[in-house]
Amino acid sequence: MPTLLQRIPRNAFLLIALLAMIILSPAIADDGSGWLFELSFDAILLTGVHSVGPGKHRWPFAVLTVFTLGVRWSQQLSGAVTLDVGALFITVVWLAYAVWIIIRHLFQRRDVTADTILGAIVAYLLVAVGFTVAFELIELQNPGSFSGIPTSAGSDRSELGSTMVYFSLVCITTMGFGDIVAVSHLARSLAVLEGVFGQLYLAVTIARLVGLHIAGSSSEKD
Repeated sequence: MPTLLQRIPRNAFLLIALLAMIILSPAIADDGSGWLFELSFDAILLTGVHSVGPGKHRWPFAVLTVFTLGVRWSQQLSGAVTLDVGALFITVVWLAYAVWIIIRHLFQRRDVTADTILGAIVAYLLVAVGFTVAFELIELQNPGSFSGIPTSAGSDRSELGSTMVYFSLVCITTMGFGDIVAVSHLARSLAVLEGVFGQLYLAVTIARLVGLHIAGSSSEKD
């Protein structure tokens, strides 16, 4: 008899953590607490392990998660600039690995379930978070790569993180408000890449899910 926890789709916890970080990041930035922003990101890392589930990638991914948490908290406690860059880089690696595992699982499925749909949403948001971290790294390494970001973002990491979350979501959804603009060549390239990915991902994923649903309905009728 499955327990209540087992009946909840695996990707639901990660989706909640992602939405919480996205929704609460402006308030966290206004509060000026880097600790709260870090804890919200840690929730994504930890729920990501549960979302991956059993399989050959579970333990390598769990080890990478522990290592990522260690580097991020080492930077948080020490404030070392070198660790800051390392923490952002390893976070990008973690996010890329998580997206690859989830998308791979989605395209191996032959049916449409609640967990499949949630997984598609989670992968989309994880990509947005991945570009968020990449934009942070670019701005830290080359200040002035983006125009329109708050002047306090240079010294306040939570403010920078919140601003890049907003900019990344604007890029991936191609809303293009224009209040924050990529200036450097690398920043522009990544912003365009994210916009293209966002449109292609939605088109391919929706087509995949609709196709699986139609195939499942036809087989049930037969």
